[in-house]
Amino acid sequence: MGFAGTLPFLFAALAPLDVSDRYVLSLAYGLVILCFMAGTLWGFAAHRSDAFGYGASVIPAILAFGLLTDHVLSLGLGTVTRHWLLIALFVGLLPLDHWMQKQHLAPPWWLSLRLSITAVVLACLIFVGLQPIP
Repeated sequence: MGFAGTLPFLFAALAPLDVSDRYVLSLAYGLVILCFMAGTLWGFAAHRSDAFGYGASVIPAILAFGLLTDHVLSLGLGTVTRHWLLIALFVGLLPLDHWMQKQHLAPPWWLSLRLSITAVVLACLIFVGLQPIP
């Protein structure tokens, strides 16, 4: 089921789309998934009411909010910059996943699944990010 979540990333990267559409699709879906992953970490932290886990799990979602399209908190970042920051946030989730597993909050299989799915996600996002917007 987890790999099914990579299909929109693969579509955005590989379908015959305009480059700007690739960015819009990968950024929009990526923000949704990033927040979903942060929520998953929150759920792990809830197992033991872990204060650090709660705090660490909401940070990615708060940062993702800043990557939404133009609003007062977006700091005027362009599409390409927001896209690369999204990539950085996905990479930044991995140490949190590792910490959750090390604390026995996440199941033993969690990190290996996350690493393989994140590799696909990052490959797609990087592929799109290397394409200049005309």
